[in-house]
Amino acid sequence: MVRLPRPTKLLAAGLSALAGFVDATGFLAVGGFFISFMSGNTTRMAVGLAAGTGAAALGAWLIGLFVLGVMTGTLARGAARVHKAAVVLALVAALLALAAALGMA
Repeated sequence: MVRLPRPTKLLAAGLSALAGFVDATGFLAVGGFFISFMSGNTTRMAVGLAAGTGAAALGAWLIGLFVLGVMTGTLARGAARVHKAAVVLALVAALLALAAALGMA
């Protein structure tokens, strides 16, 4: 078992809480779709396809955005010379701030 210092544990707990908050807020804002739970969106997309509703398009859109986000994070990490994790976290923070600003506008 790996022992981590207290500040690292607090950071992990804070990031986990933030991720849960963002996912719950997104779930409510997007009408029952998920921000980070892609298997749930895949299920909702399949149900939408079977029922012939717009849920299929929204599910596919969210899955595509998730994949785009993963690719962007990977490219940012690869482009960073030092502090690779910090660069990715800064990118995520900037995108969350942008989403919050757009949501308030």
